[in-house]
Amino acid sequence: MTFFVRAVVTGFALSLGSALFKKVQKQLGLEDKTPDKDETVKQDAVSDPDLQT
Repeated sequence: MTFFVRAVVTGFALSLGSALFKKVQKQLGLEDKTPDKDETVKQDAVSDPDLQT
């Protein structure tokens, strides 16, 4: 039973910590700078105009 209580408390603490970090990450300068999925697709696209599919 103690193991179950520790698991629940740990899960709650990790969830709370994640939510708090998401709120303050811009203010701390730790925001995620990865490009959006659409931008990645545009960058990885083939640029050969003669290529036909």
